[in-house]
Amino acid sequence: MTAFAPLAPGPAPAPPADARRPGVLAVALLLVVVTVGWRRGEYFTGSLDPVVLAKAGLSALALAGAFLLASSGPRRRVGTAWLWWLGVVLGCSVFGALTSGDLVAGGAVAVRVAVLGATVHLLLRAAPGLQVLTSLAVACGAVAAVAAVTGLPTLAEGRLAGGVPALSPNELSLLAGVVVLVLAWRTVLGRAGWADAVTGAAFLGVIWATESRTGLLMLLVALAVMALYLRRPPVGLVVGGLMLGALAVVGAAATGVVSAFVTRDGDGVGTLESRFIAWRAALDLPQSAWQEVFGSGMALKVIPIKGQWWDEQPLDSSWVSLLVQAGVLGLAVGLGWVLWALRGVTRTPRPVRVLFLGLLVFVVGRSTVESGMFDATPAYLLLAAVSALAERGSADRLAAEAEALPD
Repeated sequence: MTAFAPLAPGPAPAPPADARRPGVLAVALLLVVVTVGWRRGEYFTGSLDPVVLAKAGLSALALAGAFLLASSGPRRRVGTAWLWWLGVVLGCSVFGALTSGDLVAGGAVAVRVAVLGATVHLLLRAAPGLQVLTSLAVACGAVAAVAAVTGLPTLAEGRLAGGVPALSPNELSLLAGVVVLVLAWRTVLGRAGWADAVTGAAFLGVIWATESRTGLLMLLVALAVMALYLRRPPVGLVVGGLMLGALAVVGAAATGVVSAFVTRDGDGVGTLESRFIAWRAALDLPQSAWQEVFGSGMALKVIPIKGQWWDEQPLDSSWVSLLVQAGVLGLAVGLGWVLWALRGVTRTPRPVRVLFLGLLVFVVGRSTVESGMFDATPAYLLLAAVSALAERGSADRLAAEAEALPD
Protein backbone atom coordinates (compact mmCIF):
# COMPACT_ATOMS: atom_id res chain seq x y z
CA MET A 1 0.00 0.00 0.00
CA THR A 2 1.46 3.29 -1.03
CA ALA A 3 1.62 6.00 1.57
CA PHE A 4 0.80 9.52 0.59
CA ALA A 5 2.16 12.52 2.48
CA PRO A 6 -0.51 14.98 3.53
CA LEU A 7 -0.73 18.00 1.34
CA ALA A 8 0.52 21.23 2.88
CA PRO A 9 -2.22 23.85 3.12
CA GLY A 10 -1.80 26.45 0.41
CA PRO A 11 -2.65 30.11 0.56
CA ALA A 12 -6.29 31.02 0.77
CA PRO A 13 -7.74 31.83 -2.62
CA ALA A 14 -8.08 35.52 -3.30
CA PRO A 15 -11.62 36.82 -3.43
CA PRO A 16 -12.82 37.53 -6.96
CA ALA A 17 -13.17 41.10 -8.16
CA ASP A 18 -16.99 40.97 -7.84
CA ALA A 19 -16.67 39.99 -4.19
CA ARG A 20 -14.51 43.06 -3.59
CA ARG A 21 -16.89 45.43 -5.38
CA PRO A 22 -18.83 46.46 -2.23
CA GLY A 23 -15.56 47.30 -0.47
CA VAL A 24 -14.27 49.31 -3.44
CA LEU A 25 -17.58 51.16 -3.66
CA ALA A 26 -17.51 51.93 0.06
CA VAL A 27 -14.00 53.39 -0.15
CA ALA A 28 -14.95 55.35 -3.28
CA LEU A 29 -17.97 56.79 -1.48
CA LEU A 30 -15.77 57.85 1.43
CA LEU A 31 -13.35 59.50 -1.00
CA VAL A 32 -16.09 61.54 -2.66
CA VAL A 33 -17.69 62.47 0.65
CA VAL A 34 -14.45 63.83 2.12
CA THR A 35 -13.49 65.75 -1.03
CA VAL A 36 -16.74 67.68 -1.52
CA GLY A 37 -17.51 70.83 0.42
CA TRP A 38 -19.49 70.51 3.61
CA ARG A 39 -19.74 74.28 4.06
CA ARG A 40 -20.13 76.82 1.30
CA GLY A 41 -17.77 79.78 1.18
CA GLU A 42 -15.40 78.61 3.93
CA TYR A 43 -11.76 77.58 3.53
CA PHE A 44 -9.30 75.75 5.74
CA THR A 45 -6.92 78.14 7.51
CA GLY A 46 -5.12 75.74 9.82
CA SER A 47 -7.56 75.68 12.74
CA LEU A 48 -9.22 72.45 13.83
CA ASP A 49 -12.99 72.21 14.09
CA PRO A 50 -15.51 69.33 14.00
CA VAL A 51 -15.77 69.39 10.18
CA VAL A 52 -12.00 69.30 9.69
CA LEU A 53 -11.61 66.50 12.23
CA ALA A 54 -14.48 64.51 10.72
CA LYS A 55 -12.99 64.76 7.22
CA ALA A 56 -9.58 63.74 8.55
CA GLY A 57 -11.10 60.71 10.27
CA LEU A 58 -13.03 59.61 7.20
CA SER A 59 -9.93 60.08 5.02
CA ALA A 60 -7.96 57.83 7.38
CA LEU A 61 -10.80 55.28 7.26
CA ALA A 62 -10.77 55.33 3.45
CA LEU A 63 -6.99 54.85 3.42
CA ALA A 64 -7.26 51.92 5.85
CA GLY A 65 -10.03 50.34 3.78
CA ALA A 66 -8.02 50.65 0.58
CA PHE A 67 -4.97 49.17 2.32
CA LEU A 68 -6.98 46.17 3.54
CA LEU A 69 -8.39 45.60 0.06
CA ALA A 70 -4.92 45.80 -1.51
CA SER A 71 -3.35 43.46 1.03
CA SER A 72 -6.10 40.80 1.02
CA GLY A 73 -5.23 39.35 -2.36
CA PRO A 74 -2.92 39.55 -5.35
CA ARG A 75 -1.92 43.09 -6.16
CA ARG A 76 -2.54 44.40 -9.63
CA ARG A 77 0.28 46.21 -11.33
CA VAL A 78 -0.23 49.95 -11.56
CA GLY A 79 2.18 52.65 -12.69
CA THR A 80 3.83 54.91 -10.13
CA ALA A 81 5.20 57.69 -12.35
CA TRP A 82 2.17 59.87 -11.59
CA LEU A 83 3.15 59.81 -7.90
CA TRP A 84 6.39 61.59 -8.81
CA TRP A 85 4.46 64.38 -10.53
CA LEU A 86 2.23 64.68 -7.48
CA GLY A 87 5.20 64.57 -5.11
CA VAL A 88 6.99 67.44 -6.83
CA VAL A 89 3.85 69.61 -6.83
CA LEU A 90 3.20 68.94 -3.15
CA GLY A 91 6.88 69.38 -2.30
CA CYS A 92 6.92 72.81 -3.94
CA SER A 93 3.79 73.85 -2.06
CA VAL A 94 5.15 72.70 1.31
CA PHE A 95 8.44 74.52 0.80
CA GLY A 96 6.50 77.58 -0.33
CA ALA A 97 4.31 77.40 2.78
CA LEU A 98 7.47 77.24 4.90
CA THR A 99 8.96 80.34 3.29
CA SER A 100 5.69 82.24 3.64
CA GLY A 101 5.22 81.34 7.30
CA ASP A 102 2.10 79.21 6.74
CA LEU A 103 3.59 75.74 7.14
CA VAL A 104 0.90 74.39 9.46
CA ALA A 105 -2.05 75.09 7.16
CA GLY A 106 -0.18 74.50 3.89
CA GLY A 107 1.43 71.32 5.17
CA ALA A 108 -1.89 69.98 6.44
CA VAL A 109 -3.55 70.44 3.04
CA ALA A 110 -0.59 68.83 1.27
CA VAL A 111 -0.74 65.82 3.60
CA ARG A 112 -4.45 65.49 2.94
CA VAL A 113 -3.91 65.51 -0.83
CA ALA A 114 -1.13 62.93 -0.44
CA VAL A 115 -3.38 60.66 1.65
CA LEU A 116 -6.11 60.81 -0.98
CA GLY A 117 -3.58 60.03 -3.71
CA ALA A 118 -2.29 57.04 -1.75
CA THR A 119 -5.85 55.80 -1.27
CA VAL A 120 -6.56 55.96 -5.00
CA HIS A 121 -3.29 54.16 -5.72
CA LEU A 122 -4.12 51.35 -3.28
CA LEU A 123 -7.61 50.98 -4.74
CA LEU A 124 -6.12 50.58 -8.21
CA ARG A 125 -3.81 47.88 -6.87
CA ALA A 126 -6.74 46.07 -5.25
CA ALA A 127 -9.36 46.14 -8.01
CA PRO A 128 -9.72 46.52 -11.78
CA GLY A 129 -9.17 50.10 -12.88
CA LEU A 130 -12.53 50.38 -14.62
CA GLN A 131 -14.23 49.10 -11.49
CA VAL A 132 -12.52 51.83 -9.48
CA LEU A 133 -13.54 54.56 -11.95
CA THR A 134 -17.14 53.38 -12.18
CA SER A 135 -17.29 53.12 -8.37
CA LEU A 136 -16.14 56.73 -8.13
CA ALA A 137 -18.86 57.66 -10.64
CA VAL A 138 -21.51 55.81 -8.63
CA ALA A 139 -20.31 57.59 -5.49
CA CYS A 140 -20.45 60.94 -7.30
CA GLY A 141 -23.98 60.16 -8.41
CA ALA A 142 -25.12 59.13 -4.95
CA VAL A 143 -23.72 62.26 -3.30
CA ALA A 144 -25.08 64.49 -6.09
CA ALA A 145 -28.55 62.95 -5.86
CA VAL A 146 -28.79 63.43 -2.09
CA ALA A 147 -27.39 66.96 -2.32
CA ALA A 148 -29.76 67.92 -5.16
CA VAL A 149 -32.89 66.59 -3.46
CA THR A 150 -32.05 68.21 -0.14
CA GLY A 151 -31.04 71.40 -1.92
CA LEU A 152 -34.26 71.92 -3.88
CA PRO A 153 -35.22 74.96 -1.74
CA THR A 154 -32.14 76.78 -3.11
CA LEU A 155 -33.85 76.96 -6.51
CA ALA A 156 -35.82 79.87 -5.09
CA GLU A 157 -32.53 81.80 -5.11
CA GLY A 158 -31.93 81.04 -8.80
CA ARG A 159 -29.32 78.24 -8.85
CA LEU A 160 -29.58 74.72 -7.50
CA ALA A 161 -27.01 74.09 -4.77
CA GLY A 162 -26.48 71.15 -2.47
CA GLY A 163 -28.39 70.84 0.77
CA VAL A 164 -26.67 67.91 2.48
CA PRO A 165 -23.79 68.13 1.86
CA ALA A 166 -23.77 71.87 1.23
CA LEU A 167 -22.26 71.76 -2.25
CA SER A 168 -21.84 74.86 -4.36
CA PRO A 169 -23.67 74.78 -7.72
CA ASN A 170 -20.39 74.19 -9.56
CA GLU A 171 -19.47 71.26 -7.29
CA LEU A 172 -22.88 69.70 -7.83
CA SER A 173 -22.48 70.16 -11.58
CA LEU A 174 -19.10 68.40 -11.50
CA LEU A 175 -20.49 65.31 -9.74
CA ALA A 176 -23.49 65.11 -12.07
CA GLY A 177 -21.23 65.52 -15.11
CA VAL A 178 -19.11 62.52 -14.12
CA VAL A 179 -22.23 60.35 -14.03
CA VAL A 180 -23.35 61.55 -17.48
CA LEU A 181 -19.92 60.81 -18.96
CA VAL A 182 -19.86 57.24 -17.61
CA LEU A 183 -23.36 56.64 -19.00
CA ALA A 184 -22.24 58.07 -22.36
CA TRP A 185 -19.28 55.66 -22.31
CA ARG A 186 -21.69 52.76 -21.78
CA THR A 187 -23.67 54.04 -24.76
CA VAL A 188 -20.59 54.13 -26.99
CA LEU A 189 -19.83 50.54 -26.02
CA GLY A 190 -23.42 49.50 -26.76
CA ARG A 191 -24.16 48.56 -23.15
CA ALA A 192 -26.64 51.29 -22.25
CA GLY A 193 -30.37 50.75 -21.76
CA TRP A 194 -33.42 52.83 -20.99
CA ALA A 195 -32.44 53.03 -17.32
CA ASP A 196 -29.18 54.67 -18.37
CA ALA A 197 -31.06 57.14 -20.57
CA VAL A 198 -33.44 58.12 -17.77
CA THR A 199 -30.58 58.46 -15.29
CA GLY A 200 -28.54 60.55 -17.72
CA ALA A 201 -31.50 62.84 -18.40
CA ALA A 202 -32.03 63.33 -14.67
CA PHE A 203 -28.42 64.32 -14.05
CA LEU A 204 -28.44 66.59 -17.11
CA GLY A 205 -31.42 68.29 -15.49
CA VAL A 206 -29.37 68.75 -12.31
CA ILE A 207 -26.54 70.35 -14.31
CA TRP A 208 -28.99 72.70 -16.01
CA ALA A 209 -30.56 73.65 -12.67
CA THR A 210 -27.15 74.54 -11.25
CA GLU A 211 -26.67 77.02 -14.13
CA SER A 212 -23.01 76.04 -14.26
CA ARG A 213 -22.13 77.39 -17.70
CA THR A 214 -18.55 76.15 -17.81
CA GLY A 215 -19.63 72.76 -16.47
CA LEU A 216 -22.27 72.35 -19.17
CA LEU A 217 -19.98 73.61 -21.94
CA MET A 218 -17.13 71.25 -21.05
CA LEU A 219 -19.56 68.38 -20.64
CA LEU A 220 -20.81 68.96 -24.18
CA VAL A 221 -17.21 69.12 -25.47
CA ALA A 222 -16.35 65.87 -23.67
CA LEU A 223 -19.46 64.17 -25.03
CA ALA A 224 -18.57 65.32 -28.54
CA VAL A 225 -15.09 63.82 -28.19
CA MET A 226 -16.58 60.53 -26.98
CA ALA A 227 -19.15 60.54 -29.81
CA LEU A 228 -16.29 60.41 -32.32
CA TYR A 229 -15.76 56.80 -31.24
CA LEU A 230 -19.30 55.73 -32.16
CA ARG A 231 -18.97 53.23 -35.01
CA ARG A 232 -22.55 52.05 -35.52
CA PRO A 233 -24.88 54.29 -33.52
CA PRO A 234 -28.07 52.44 -32.51
CA VAL A 235 -31.12 53.53 -34.49
CA GLY A 236 -33.05 54.26 -31.30
CA LEU A 237 -30.23 56.46 -30.01
CA VAL A 238 -30.07 58.47 -33.26
CA VAL A 239 -33.84 58.93 -33.55
CA GLY A 240 -34.24 59.71 -29.87
CA GLY A 241 -31.34 62.16 -29.93
CA LEU A 242 -32.71 64.00 -32.98
CA MET A 243 -36.18 64.24 -31.46
CA LEU A 244 -34.82 65.45 -28.15
CA GLY A 245 -32.59 67.99 -29.89
CA ALA A 246 -35.47 69.31 -31.97
CA LEU A 247 -37.71 69.68 -28.92
CA ALA A 248 -34.90 71.42 -27.03
CA VAL A 249 -34.34 73.92 -29.86
CA VAL A 250 -38.05 74.70 -30.19
CA GLY A 251 -38.48 75.01 -26.45
CA ALA A 252 -35.43 77.23 -26.06
CA ALA A 253 -36.52 79.52 -28.89
CA ALA A 254 -40.04 79.82 -27.50
CA THR A 255 -39.11 80.46 -23.88
CA GLY A 256 -35.78 82.29 -24.17
CA VAL A 257 -34.33 79.89 -21.59
CA VAL A 258 -30.92 79.74 -23.29
CA SER A 259 -30.40 83.48 -23.19
CA ALA A 260 -31.50 83.53 -19.56
CA PHE A 261 -29.03 80.72 -18.80
CA VAL A 262 -26.15 82.53 -20.53
CA THR A 263 -26.79 85.91 -18.95
CA ARG A 264 -27.76 84.45 -15.55
CA ASP A 265 -29.39 87.43 -13.85
CA GLY A 266 -27.52 89.89 -16.03
CA ASP A 267 -23.96 88.76 -15.21
CA GLY A 268 -23.23 87.25 -18.64
CA VAL A 269 -19.55 88.22 -18.64
CA GLY A 270 -19.47 89.69 -15.16
CA THR A 271 -18.36 86.45 -13.55
CA LEU A 272 -15.51 86.03 -16.01
CA GLU A 273 -14.50 89.67 -15.57
CA SER A 274 -14.35 89.23 -11.81
CA ARG A 275 -12.17 86.16 -12.33
CA PHE A 276 -9.80 88.24 -14.46
CA ILE A 277 -9.55 90.69 -11.56
CA ALA A 278 -8.52 87.90 -9.20
CA TRP A 279 -6.06 86.46 -11.71
CA ARG A 280 -4.39 89.82 -12.26
CA ALA A 281 -4.18 90.27 -8.50
CA ALA A 282 -2.54 86.84 -8.24
CA LEU A 283 0.12 87.85 -10.76
CA ASP A 284 0.77 91.08 -8.85
CA LEU A 285 0.81 89.42 -5.43
CA PRO A 286 3.88 90.59 -3.44
CA GLN A 287 6.18 87.59 -3.15
CA SER A 288 9.77 86.79 -2.37
CA ALA A 289 11.97 85.05 -4.91
CA TRP A 290 11.42 81.75 -3.07
CA GLN A 291 7.65 82.17 -3.20
CA GLU A 292 7.70 82.97 -6.90
CA VAL A 293 9.45 79.67 -7.56
CA PHE A 294 7.73 77.48 -4.93
CA GLY A 295 4.51 79.34 -4.14
CA SER A 296 2.92 80.06 -0.78
CA GLY A 297 1.28 76.74 0.11
CA MET A 298 -1.87 74.81 -0.74
CA ALA A 299 -3.91 76.59 1.94
CA LEU A 300 -3.82 79.90 0.04
CA LYS A 301 -7.11 79.98 -1.86
CA VAL A 302 -8.30 83.57 -1.33
CA ILE A 303 -6.16 86.59 -2.22
CA PRO A 304 -6.54 90.31 -1.44
CA ILE A 305 -8.07 92.54 -4.12
CA LYS A 306 -7.28 96.23 -4.57
CA GLY A 307 -9.21 98.92 -6.41
CA GLN A 308 -12.60 97.20 -6.11
CA TRP A 309 -15.49 97.44 -3.69
CA TRP A 310 -14.57 93.97 -2.34
CA ASP A 311 -11.36 93.21 -0.44
CA GLU A 312 -10.65 89.55 -1.28
CA GLN A 313 -11.69 86.89 -3.74
CA PRO A 314 -11.16 83.17 -4.45
CA LEU A 315 -8.81 82.43 -7.32
CA ASP A 316 -11.33 80.32 -9.30
CA SER A 317 -8.80 78.62 -11.54
CA SER A 318 -6.77 75.49 -10.89
CA TRP A 319 -3.86 76.88 -12.87
CA VAL A 320 -3.75 80.31 -11.24
CA SER A 321 -4.20 78.59 -7.88
CA LEU A 322 -1.28 76.30 -8.65
CA LEU A 323 0.90 79.27 -9.60
CA VAL A 324 0.14 80.94 -6.27
CA GLN A 325 0.29 77.75 -4.18
CA ALA A 326 3.25 75.93 -5.78
CA GLY A 327 4.98 78.67 -7.75
CA VAL A 328 6.33 78.68 -11.27
CA LEU A 329 7.98 75.30 -10.75
CA GLY A 330 4.78 73.70 -9.47
CA LEU A 331 2.79 75.19 -12.35
CA ALA A 332 5.25 73.81 -14.91
CA VAL A 333 5.15 70.37 -13.30
CA GLY A 334 1.34 70.41 -13.15
CA LEU A 335 1.14 71.31 -16.84
CA GLY A 336 3.62 68.55 -17.67
CA TRP A 337 1.55 66.09 -15.61
CA VAL A 338 -1.63 66.84 -17.56
CA LEU A 339 0.08 66.68 -20.97
CA TRP A 340 1.79 63.43 -19.96
CA ALA A 341 -1.55 61.96 -18.85
CA LEU A 342 -3.18 63.02 -22.13
CA ARG A 343 -0.38 61.38 -24.11
CA GLY A 344 -0.84 58.19 -22.12
CA VAL A 345 -4.62 58.20 -22.62
CA THR A 346 -4.26 58.39 -26.40
CA ARG A 347 -2.28 55.12 -26.28
CA THR A 348 -4.78 53.12 -24.24
CA PRO A 349 -7.07 50.50 -25.85
CA ARG A 350 -10.08 52.00 -27.60
CA PRO A 351 -12.81 50.75 -25.19
CA VAL A 352 -11.18 52.48 -22.22
CA ARG A 353 -9.77 55.42 -24.18
CA VAL A 354 -13.31 56.65 -24.76
CA LEU A 355 -13.95 57.00 -21.04
CA PHE A 356 -10.50 58.33 -20.16
CA LEU A 357 -10.60 61.03 -22.84
CA GLY A 358 -14.08 62.13 -21.83
CA LEU A 359 -13.16 62.43 -18.16
CA LEU A 360 -9.85 64.16 -18.86
CA VAL A 361 -11.38 66.71 -21.26
CA PHE A 362 -14.15 67.43 -18.77
CA VAL A 363 -11.92 67.83 -15.72
CA VAL A 364 -9.09 69.74 -17.42
CA GLY A 365 -11.51 71.97 -19.32
CA ARG A 366 -13.25 73.00 -16.11
CA SER A 367 -9.91 73.64 -14.43
CA THR A 368 -9.36 76.85 -16.39
CA VAL A 369 -12.08 78.70 -14.46
CA GLU A 370 -12.57 76.42 -11.45
CA SER A 371 -10.13 75.55 -8.69
CA GLY A 372 -9.35 72.16 -7.22
CA MET A 373 -7.86 69.89 -9.88
CA PHE A 374 -4.64 69.60 -7.83
CA ASP A 375 -6.37 69.85 -4.45
CA ALA A 376 -8.54 67.56 -2.32
CA THR A 377 -11.53 67.49 -4.69
CA PRO A 378 -13.38 64.88 -6.79
CA ALA A 379 -11.66 66.35 -9.89
CA TYR A 380 -8.29 65.47 -8.37
CA LEU A 381 -9.46 61.90 -7.67
CA LEU A 382 -10.38 61.47 -11.33
CA LEU A 383 -7.12 63.00 -12.57
CA ALA A 384 -5.13 60.68 -10.27
CA ALA A 385 -7.01 57.53 -11.32
CA VAL A 386 -6.89 58.27 -15.06
CA SER A 387 -3.19 59.26 -15.05
CA ALA A 388 -2.24 56.16 -13.06
CA LEU A 389 -4.11 53.82 -15.42
CA ALA A 390 -2.92 55.55 -18.60
CA GLU A 391 0.79 55.24 -17.92
CA ARG A 392 3.02 52.50 -19.27
CA GLY A 393 3.29 50.65 -15.95
CA SER A 394 -0.45 49.91 -16.08
CA ALA A 395 -0.57 48.92 -19.75
CA ASP A 396 -0.71 45.13 -19.30
CA ARG A 397 -3.52 45.09 -16.73
CA LEU A 398 -5.48 47.72 -18.68
CA ALA A 399 -5.20 45.72 -21.91
CA ALA A 400 -6.57 42.67 -20.10
CA GLU A 401 -9.49 44.68 -18.75
CA ALA A 402 -10.20 46.16 -22.18
CA GLU A 403 -10.40 42.69 -23.74
CA ALA A 404 -13.47 41.97 -21.62
CA LEU A 405 -15.26 45.01 -23.07
CA PRO A 406 -17.01 45.15 -26.45
CA ASP A 407 -15.00 47.04 -29.04
